[in-house]
Amino acid sequence: MSRSKVKYEWSIRPVDNTHGDVHDNHFQDKLSEYRDEEDLRNAITQRRDKSDMHLELALVRLWGNDLDGVIDREVATVIQAFDVIDGEAIPIDNKWQLPICFDEGSKVPQRFHNELGSAVKRLIPDAKPTFRNLESMF
Repeated sequence: MSRSKVKYEWSIRPVDNTHGDVHDNHFQDKLSEYRDEEDLRNAITQRRDKSDMHLELALVRLWGNDLDGVIDREVATVIQAFDVIDGEAIPIDNKWQLPICFDEGSKVPQRFHNELGSAVKRLIPDAKPTFRNLESMF
């Protein structure tokens, strides 16, 4: 019997601006392993131009084993950070973060918040890096 384990990987995903469909995934174990820094920068900021696609950066959590393969998959997409003022989410310019949990509820480990904060600091000169999840303040 094969023991199940968790694996994490980062994914740069081209996303259709009209329907939100993901067209492809480019996976790496660490953000520092992406060689195209412009694509990584655009994925973090979800920069949109006149094209029909934009890039998103997501952390993928895979759970499975050698016998059954991937049993469960969860995604946490990098978003622009925000403050809550009078019950309304106000975006913070030049600050991005991971959510506290993946889309199915598992907690995002702190090391990935740190890794994203380091990448933002390195790639986006005027950004304010976030090394922890701001949602935990509310």
